[in-house]
Amino acid sequence: MKRSLPIKGASRASGLGHGKKAPQELENVLKQHFGYSGFRGKQLEAIEAVLSGRDCFCLMPTGGGKSMCYQIPALVNSGIVLVISPLIALMENQVASLKSKGIPAEFLSSTQTSYNKQKIHEDLDSGNPVLKLLYVTPELVATPGFKAKLTKLYNRGLLGLVAIDEAHCISTWGHDFRPSYRKLSSLRNHFPDIPILALTATAVPKVQKDVISSLCLRNPVILRASFNRPNIFYEVRYKDLLDDVYSDISNLLKSSGNVCSIVYCLERAACDDLSMHLSQQGISSSAYHAGLNSKARSSVLDDWLSSRTQVVVATVAFGMGIDRQDVRIVCHYNLPKSMEAFYQESGRAGRDQQPSRSVLYYGLDDRKKMEFILRNTNNKKSQLSSSSAELSEKGLADFSQIIDYCESSTCRRKRIIESFGEKVQPTLCQLSCDACKHPNLVSSRLEELRRVATCRYNKISPVFKSSLVNPSHMDTEFWNREDDENISVEDISDSDDGKEVASNAAISKLPSKAGLDAKFKALERAENAYYQAKGQTKQQGGKLVDKKSISQTLRDASWKRLLNGLGQAKLRLGNLPFDEEPSAAHLEVECFKKYEKVGKTFYNSQIAATVRWLSSSSFDQIRDRLHALTGEITDHGAAAGSPSIVLESPPASPDAVCKIAGEASSNETKDTRHTPLMNNTDEFVTTEHSGEFAKTAISSENIELPKIPSFREFMNQKGRDRATSSSKVESHPSAFRRKTSTEKQGTTGPSKRMKS
Repeated sequence: MKRSLPIKGASRASGLGHGKKAPQELENVLKQHFGYSGFRGKQLEAIEAVLSGRDCFCLMPTGGGKSMCYQIPALVNSGIVLVISPLIALMENQVASLKSKGIPAEFLSSTQTSYNKQKIHEDLDSGNPVLKLLYVTPELVATPGFKAKLTKLYNRGLLGLVAIDEAHCISTWGHDFRPSYRKLSSLRNHFPDIPILALTATAVPKVQKDVISSLCLRNPVILRASFNRPNIFYEVRYKDLLDDVYSDISNLLKSSGNVCSIVYCLERAACDDLSMHLSQQGISSSAYHAGLNSKARSSVLDDWLSSRTQVVVATVAFGMGIDRQDVRIVCHYNLPKSMEAFYQESGRAGRDQQPSRSVLYYGLDDRKKMEFILRNTNNKKSQLSSSSAELSEKGLADFSQIIDYCESSTCRRKRIIESFGEKVQPTLCQLSCDACKHPNLVSSRLEELRRVATCRYNKISPVFKSSLVNPSHMDTEFWNREDDENISVEDISDSDDGKEVASNAAISKLPSKAGLDAKFKALERAENAYYQAKGQTKQQGGKLVDKKSISQTLRDASWKRLLNGLGQAKLRLGNLPFDEEPSAAHLEVECFKKYEKVGKTFYNSQIAATVRWLSSSSFDQIRDRLHALTGEITDHGAAAGSPSIVLESPPASPDAVCKIAGEASSNETKDTRHTPLMNNTDEFVTTEHSGEFAKTAISSENIELPKIPSFREFMNQKGRDRATSSSKVESHPSAFRRKTSTEKQGTTGPSKRMKS
């Protein structure tokens, strides 16, 4: 057994050193400063280990109280405890909490003012520092200047403990690897007799060994608490079986009451989009991601911590180290990359040990997208070093654990705990997950999900190939070629083209005696499968409703949001000389034109960005942008008589529509009229031909579109076209051959191609 490590400076500074404290004494300190009646889990063992001078590796679940393991030693011993933390927000939150309890603590980071930094360094250089805990980032510890400062503290016997929070970040096998953590391995050589405490909430056995080895811990005390979070109810919901995921999330939050919640998304645009939807449903919600400036993020965090905001829709970094005990619901709108990430994020619910919920939304498209990202990202890494190939396999293997968690009908809790190498008793769950509480319902949903997956990814190809019809005489009936040009990165799928070839063969092998009726029915099923795979719904009359399209309802809501943003800008900057309603309409049209073909996700993100811009822009910036927009419409729209201006007219309220109609009828005897957009005498912008615009807009509502033929009518018409064009083909054989080769390329190519 290793002896306790003495402090190097103990012989030169009386009163400094490590000594064993009675458990009762430690509990008194806990109750006096933090108000808790007793320690939880492995807290007491970790505190006693570092007080005796031992290195310690402590694995505790999220909400297990890891911070107590170094805060209590700082209060009962002399010297300074150095806490290395990965996030500035985490440090700020913990330091503010300690200061509110009267405990002297500070942090050093780029966000600190020069004056505060100077005061901290002066205290460290004094003979008897007041500080008990100093929080720093791993990047700062690696700098020569701060290393010299630590060496001086160590030589004076003022460094009592080094605590490394989120220690899994040092491991290349961890889910949140940070290269700066690797430099912490030199701490043991620089301070050989100072105990090191490594803390983490998520580490599989391989990561645990890597952390201990990388930090050069000497004969450490290894403490592992159970990963079980008995107060959290785990549930999986399937996006492909829901009519509207956004509505399902809002209904979940509404049915739970006004409780504190977090919704995690992988993309910033999804955060903005979902947050706006929740706000429209009357739920107090804000988005939080790296696209916001630091001031906006701090404001969102403060509102959420002070309960002014109920829900935060955020990217995955949000919540790490945030001391909010009463989070009741944690939703994952997208799939996490690993079980470790999911456990850490879902574990931010119920840190006060009260009943809470974790709801993960699983989608087949999300799965394919994440697999695509992991495979391509890791392929790029594998070109740099051979060891990256192993990390690539690990990333996909980690993600497969999440897939198994979602697609299995067995106990969710058991799968989480066993993924960390912990043995589970059969009676552990106690009906605290949906698979154990409603096994029949979960099994039926999984069976339905399998049918959806089979229909979507093993569908009959939309390209009709048959022995009765020469493919060279056919275009693709169910394939809109314009879709290929409009595909965005989000729509790219790495589906197996081989399965489509097999499906093509299946339809071509229909027995000839079945007749054309059987083949027509097969083609109709193929058509329906194709539209379902594209996220569209075929309705009567042949119309299609694309789930990604920007609806008029969404445009109206966005216009109102911009109108509100302009109103707030007026309050902030004074009485701005412009008309709010038409200005908001022009801003909305700008966003719509930019992302009309891409879809509502990017459109919503642009709307949110424009609202943020209005909240921080100056008078001149707003005026110049509106002037440019109205000038562009005057030059290229009304003046040129472009019909696109009519089709992309901004959303208007019912009163505005009535007003336009009335003005249009009153202007029948006039050639033109002028409508001022801005009331500035120096910047007077007019829009001409508004009467014609209104008339065209009204008349466009009465345009009758040509009837879309049924599938049978289409095929009959195509046969007649081939019959009438046969003579032309004979007179121009070379042109026919060129067309045939082109059509063959179109029919045998992939159903989706990225635009070069």
